[in-house]
Amino acid sequence: MRYFFKIKNNRKLLLFLLPSVLFFIYLSSYIGVGSIKEGENFEFEPEDIVAQEIVILPPENKNENDPPILIWWTPFTPNKRILRSCSAGQCLITHSRAEIDNPRTEAVIFYGSSLKWTDLPLPRRTEVYWALLHEESPKNNWGLTSPEGISLFNLTSTPSRNSSYPLVTQYLKGLKNLLRPLKTPIEEKSTGDKGLVMYLQLDCDPPSDRDSYVKELMKYIKIDSYGQCLHNKDLPKGLRDPATGADSEELLNIISQYKFAIAIENAICNDYITEKFWRPFYAGTVPIVKGSPTIRDWAPSNHSMILIDDYPSPKELAHYLHYLNENDNKYAEYLEYKQAGIGNVKLIDAVEKREWQINDYTSGSITHIDSFECFVCNKAIEKRKGLERQPLVANSSHYNCQYPQPLVKRAKTDAWWKDMLLVWRQAMSTERKRMVAITKAIKEGKGQSEVESAYNSVKLPDDVKYSDDLFQ
Repeated sequence: MRYFFKIKNNRKLLLFLLPSVLFFIYLSSYIGVGSIKEGENFEFEPEDIVAQEIVILPPENKNENDPPILIWWTPFTPNKRILRSCSAGQCLITHSRAEIDNPRTEAVIFYGSSLKWTDLPLPRRTEVYWALLHEESPKNNWGLTSPEGISLFNLTSTPSRNSSYPLVTQYLKGLKNLLRPLKTPIEEKSTGDKGLVMYLQLDCDPPSDRDSYVKELMKYIKIDSYGQCLHNKDLPKGLRDPATGADSEELLNIISQYKFAIAIENAICNDYITEKFWRPFYAGTVPIVKGSPTIRDWAPSNHSMILIDDYPSPKELAHYLHYLNENDNKYAEYLEYKQAGIGNVKLIDAVEKREWQINDYTSGSITHIDSFECFVCNKAIEKRKGLERQPLVANSSHYNCQYPQPLVKRAKTDAWWKDMLLVWRQAMSTERKRMVAITKAIKEGKGQSEVESAYNSVKLPDDVKYSDDLFQ
């Protein structure tokens, strides 16, 4: 410690050392990056906080051999600055927005749920790709459901099979999970005081209108509802928040004790499939499904689920469920895939070709985030080399979500905001109008303040028009 104070008090020595120290820090940013081995993820430790903030200055002329820079505009990883090695080459991936004007910056990546339309890298540099990662429901960002909003992006990674880097099977751990043997024999399912159907949801009154449907279905069949929505039965203490043990054996054991489990997504989008769909298959229970209009493409077999859309009303569905409950042989046909194997070639192919693992953060594992970073990196390198054959612009098929629709008729309320379906409709309609306003401004080369003004110029309506499809 006394040596430190000697240096501190020796101004000549300090003035001599300071330029050397600064040069060493500057140089280390290159040496550290350049020394990463292929396949490694370089991550600065907390003590490297100074190095994290250093902006790598571009050379006077952009050198093709210098790694392209990709900026996470809305960070979704803990890696504030890494050099990722991908099949086409290497890219420097950073959280530093200061790099936006760097000639080496080839792409900006946005995480959809954190994306704010009043906080964009503007005026837009048209030569820089905008890339979107959004695996979530549209209620997290309604602007992405509009043709104008999604068209701002060149590259996308969404649940849709038509996105640039699809995430259709993002919640399916593996095919073998679907083939797990029954935890509860058929003759022991839904016996005693258990209902015929299980319902488990934390997110109540979502855009899909699922709670309205389940509430109506409850009039005709016994449903045990364990979540916060329509709650009538408690989970064991350790599972009171099922989000903390969504795939735990304890929860699967509970699901397996029912003949049917309701699997209705919180919004209806092509290929948007969550754990709600896959979990009953793991447990050996038949799912009652409402979600992606393309869901038939992703079931283990042609006869492994019950689709709500196949029945005119909850009453008709309940009638069929009672029929299956009284005919175990017919019910067992829905579980034949457990023995016969998965007959869906499309599903098998999608999982086998998947480059990433689900919820596997062990050393050497690759997540869908890692894979998308490399996908964007490869595209950036192709663009730099002049290999881009045509302009890349996303369209509605990259994130195709439906306008919120009622699943059952409802009584008219005295105020529209008391009906959440109307609230969701208003949110989607308003945000789509805002997207029209801001995309025009962005394409005209406007700056952030002008685009923000265009966004805020679209006001929420005082009320929402009631439509005939909603009410009795």
